[in-house]
Formats: sequence, C-alpha cells, structure tokens
Amino acid sequence: MSLKADLDAMVEALDVPGRLANDPVRFAHRYTAPVDQEIAAFLASGLAYGRVALFSPVIATLLDRADAQGGPEAWVRGFDAERELPVLEPLYYRWNRGPDHVALLDGLRILLGADGRLGDHVRMEPGETDVGPALSRFVRAIRAAVSTSEAGPGDWSRASRGLRYLLPDPADGSTAKRMAMLARWMVRTDGVDLGLWTHIPPSALVVPVDTHVHRIARLVGLSDRKTADWRTAVELTRALARFAPSDPVRYDFALAHLGISDGCSGSHQVTVCPTCPLRRHCVAATVTDLA
Repeated sequence: MSLKADLDAMVEALDVPGRLANDPVRFAHRYTAPVDQEIAAFLASGLAYGRVALFSPVIATLLDRADAQGGPEAWVRGFDAERELPVLEPLYYRWNRGPDHVALLDGLRILLGADGRLGDHVRMEPGETDVGPALSRFVRAIRAAVSTSEAGPGDWSRASRGLRYLLPDPADGSTAKRMAMLARWMVRTDGVDLGLWTHIPPSALVVPVDTHVHRIARLVGLSDRKTADWRTAVELTRALARFAPSDPVRYDFALAHLGISDGCSGSHQVTVCPTCPLRRHCVAATVTDLA
C-alpha cells in the first residue's frame, strides 16, 4: 500500500470520542458559545506542553475561575487584574506563573474590547499561502496589548520567560506548535476541531510539529530536515498536501499518536515496530517487521 493509503487508514481508524477525551481541545468543548470556545481554546493551547496529566489541571483551574465569573467571555471582557492577581498568583505550571496568566488575560481584555473576537485578529492577506503570517500578526497584536495592560511588562522585551512562552511567534523561527494547533482547532471541523474561523481554509493550516511528529516525518520520508522549526512544519505540510490538498492537517493527530501513544522512539523496537501501521515506509523497520 502507498503511504497515503496507510495514513488515510490511520485517520479512519481513529477513535474520535477517545481522541477528544485526551486532547486539550476538550476544554473548549466545555462551552457552546463561540467566543467562550475561542478563549478557552486559546488558554488551553498556550499551556498544552509537556505531560497532559500535569498541564490539564492548570487549564481546568483557569476555566473554573472563568466559570465562576460568568464564563470565559464575561471574565475576559470584565477582567480586573488587581482583583484576579491574588486568586491566580498561586497557579503555576513549569515556568508559567500566576502573574503571567493575569498579564495575558488583561491583554486579551484590551485586544477583544467590548465585542471583538479572537478570530477577527487572524486574517490572511492576498498572496499568503499559509496561515503562518496571519498567526504572527495575531501574536504580535496580543503581545502589544499585554505589554500595555495594567498587569503587563510595559515593554515586551521585559516580559517574563513564562509570558513569552505563552505567545510563540512563527516569524521567530520556532515550530510555534501551540499556535498552529490553536489554528487547527479553530478552522477544521471533524468532531474534535471546532470550525469557528470559517474565513481561513483548512488548506492554509500548518501541521503542529513537536518532537514526536518530527521524528515520524523523518522516518517515513515526509521531511529530511534535522531541526524541528517553522520551516520544517511548512515542509511537512506541503508533503502531506500531496495526499490531501484541501486538508493536509487531517493527518496531524495520527502522526502524533504514533510517537505519543504507540511509543515510537525513532529506532527499531521489537515491541513496537511489527504492529506500526507505517512500518512499510519506515527506515527503522526490519525484514521481520514487514513479515
């Protein structure tokens, strides 16, 4: 079978309810109002790094606080940094601290104003072939709002490490995986992704690349780049677009699943390789695996 056929089979075999239960996008599914979903997705994607079991309670705590104030939209539009700092100050995850969350939320208050939406700030311009530049402008707009907020650093150059980590910019060269993931959640519609940003076509999305996806992509010949960065993400997306031009990111979760759930380490493993659905295409596979 071709690589496309095997990837398509993996996508078809995915357990959508099970995927939703273990994907941080589930936090956006707590809500039905689009603005609530956008804000919940933005907060969840920003913290979705490391182990799911560790970052999920932090996201849940933020959204529980939002719900106590009438939901994410009501909380952000009426956000009071002075009132919220004592509540959120104890909340931390790795290098993200309570004041980082307060500054970010206060910046969102400024960015959204009385009736704005996050999607209003993610717009592609004529001639752009992917969502990267639009996401970069989005990030810069939030950074500017955060910098000038009551709880912000005054100038982005003085932002804390944790605050900077919450707002990665594709233009800086990193994979900006969590921004690409937010775009996927907001654009695609498949029972998991929410499809709220209808002004952006799925064909313009870029695959969210982490170490797992990068490893699989190299093993099966979808990328030959040694470094996981934004250029790698674009290259991988273009390779997958040969199989699904209108929606290349449809393969995202299947690729990530091999590294995370199925335990692919990038080298031959007798307990993993023989049952891998992509073993026919993998440079680490052996004759025994293919039997």
